[in-house]
This record gives sequence, C-alpha cells and structure tokens, in this order.
Amino acid sequence: NYLKIRKDGSWAWPPMLFDNPVEKVGQFLDVMNEVGARPEFECFDTGIVRSVGMYVANGMTKSAQYNFVMGVASGMPTDTRLLEILPDYILPGSRWQTTLIGRSEIWPVHRRAAELGGMLRTGLEDTFYLPDGERATGNGHLIATLAGIAREAGREVASPDEAREMLGLGIPGLGTGD
Repeated sequence: NYLKIRKDGSWAWPPMLFDNPVEKVGQFLDVMNEVGARPEFECFDTGIVRSVGMYVANGMTKSAQYNFVMGVASGMPTDTRLLEILPDYILPGSRWQTTLIGRSEIWPVHRRAAELGGMLRTGLEDTFYLPDGERATGNGHLIATLAGIAREAGREVASPDEAREMLGLGIPGLGTGD
C-alpha cells in the first residue's frame, strides 16, 4: 500500500496498492535478462529485502542491487537503526543504497549509509531541503552536500568510469544476462 494521511485524518491522495506478484516481477526480470540489464530492487519494507534473495535462488535473476526506500509514510521510516540490520539480509557481494524521502531527518541516514558502505544518491525527486533546512535551488547543492558527507565518512565519490565498473555497466558477464 502507498498511503499518506493529512493532519486532519483525511487521505493526502487516494490510497494505492503497488501490486508486484512474483509472475509480474518475473516478466520484468525476463526482459532485463534478455537485454543484459541489472535489476535494482526498490525495497519499501523488509519483506521486499528478503524476497530479492528468493528471486536469485529461484534463478529469476543472477544478481541484485538493493535500494532501501525510506520516508514513505506507509513504508520503512527514515531511521539510522534500520541500516544496522538491513545489510544483513542482502545477498553477499550485493551493492545497496538508500532513497530517502523527507527533510532534515534524511541527512543522518545518508551519513550512516556512507559509514556502512552503502552507495549514496540524492535529488530533488526525494528532497527539496539541505541539512540546515534551506530549500535547495537545484540538484547541485544536494549532490555537493552528499559528496561532503561521503568524504567525512572516509569515502571518495566515484568517477563515472568507476561507477560503471562498480555497477557492472557495459561489462560482459556482469549484467544479468549472457
């Protein structure tokens, strides 16, 4: 379910269901396998995190990248404590990142993700606000802030070529299909 409620108790938008039965996921993965794309699984709750391993065990895909989506009202909260346990439930050798939706509460989670080895992402799609509460005027300010957080955690920002290598993009045998 994708839900959000207003302070007065009314729905912020009509309640929606993200319907992802195994057959439908399998069809998407079949197409990705055909074209050599590597799937990224958006995990709105811990059940999805755990299901990804089953897709691999069943042979539906060879590898997985995890995206822990936090801050959606009916999904995982934006909470650093979740990052202490979620990586324990991903497949060994898999990469993970967070998509954090919110305001000031997202920045400690970005920092903790960097400290724990997660990949970082940001953009106006997810937040309009910098850590000090100022409204971002573009993605550049958000990216610069996130790059600073990565460096403070002892990590360096990957170059485009390094990112392609990390993600297995354009490298035969590292995609899902061969």
